[in-house]
Amino acid sequence: MSKWKGITVFLVACSLIATGCGKLRETVSIDRQPNVVLIMIDTLRADHLGVYGYSRPTSPNIDRFAADAVVFDRMHAVSPWTMPSTASIFTSLPPRDHGITEWENPLEERFLTLAEHLQSSGYKTEAIVSHVIFRPRYGFNQGFDRFEALVLGKGKSRLITSSREVTDRAIKAVDRGGREPFFLWVHYFDPHNNYLRHEEFDFGKKKVDLYDGEIAYTDKHIGRLLDHLRKTGRFKDTVIAIIADHGEEFGDHGGTWHSRTLYEEVLRVPFILRAPGFSPGRVDTVLWQLDVAPTILSLLNVAPPPSFQGRVIEHAEGRFIKGADRTVFAETYRFADKRAVFHENRKYIEDREAKKTELFDLGEDPKEQNNVVDAQPERAAALRAMLEEHHTRARAKISSNPIPGELAEELKSLGYLQ
Repeated sequence: MSKWKGITVFLVACSLIATGCGKLRETVSIDRQPNVVLIMIDTLRADHLGVYGYSRPTSPNIDRFAADAVVFDRMHAVSPWTMPSTASIFTSLPPRDHGITEWENPLEERFLTLAEHLQSSGYKTEAIVSHVIFRPRYGFNQGFDRFEALVLGKGKSRLITSSREVTDRAIKAVDRGGREPFFLWVHYFDPHNNYLRHEEFDFGKKKVDLYDGEIAYTDKHIGRLLDHLRKTGRFKDTVIAIIADHGEEFGDHGGTWHSRTLYEEVLRVPFILRAPGFSPGRVDTVLWQLDVAPTILSLLNVAPPPSFQGRVIEHAEGRFIKGADRTVFAETYRFADKRAVFHENRKYIEDREAKKTELFDLGEDPKEQNNVVDAQPERAAALRAMLEEHHTRARAKISSNPIPGELAEELKSLGYLQ
């Protein structure tokens, strides 16, 4: 395939499925292909990074990177736990349409992923992952020429630190890059519980202090990867994105951990993007994780496949610009039955198990302390209608894989199974 001779698109295969989404195989070649590095940090809430206003020095390397990039202030996760959120980032589908609601649900082969689309577009694809759930049996290896979960050989993820090893392997992946452009997914786990203490980043003994120390430790090793890209000359011709799958709770609404609620502390995640030829800046458009893959493809001049439901974040003449706010949906069925819709700075949350509803004006009440559902019944009714319309479309029917005993034990230790 000639990668450097204009843009050529070949439709190789397209099969429609019950949800209306199909796998579209394309081969695309363009004159100048940037590399892509997607850095995902597990369980990282946006407001614990300096670039998002945090007072502690948890993220000097990410902050330095952000100064030369575009910071998106209102990126939202589709769910407050790893599997559905990661699936949405890669498939540009909401959980309703990729169907992942439990650990037993794999990412099925019929769903086209960003990695597959780039692979068939001439990209060399590699992944370095550190969460036990990304083992190949769950389908997140789709589209990767090389998929490494070897860091998990150190031991159970909750008992080890892995950011150093993840970066070591990511650096080797960068060095393996040849003439063809590469897509590298680098996944960091350390900010996830259990929070381990790092002497060089000692903020105290409370859980939130240890969490911040884990962020700082991860930031240190992300800094090593970014520095290596700079030293090798790869930085300037690489699209680099930093994002989280979801956030974490520390008593903001009386609870801890994640998965159980749909408040901003678990749904608002960092998204920082650097692209060759683009000016740094900040954008406060409301976005969600479905928009990540189409936006990355737009920066490569590669058309997104029809199955992707996300929207390209608006940009023109080397600048990302304020666009129309997205209507964002979120849901969780992990120890809960909750759905939410975010529209025009209002968030409506429906707890179907407790038969309780909440409405927050995030412009006036960003910490979601004042439930105005009774004071604004018409607004609540309008948002409820949006939520019901979103879920009118039948959920994708996907298979369920029994969880092996060893994996079940680890998921229980992480708090995911009872």
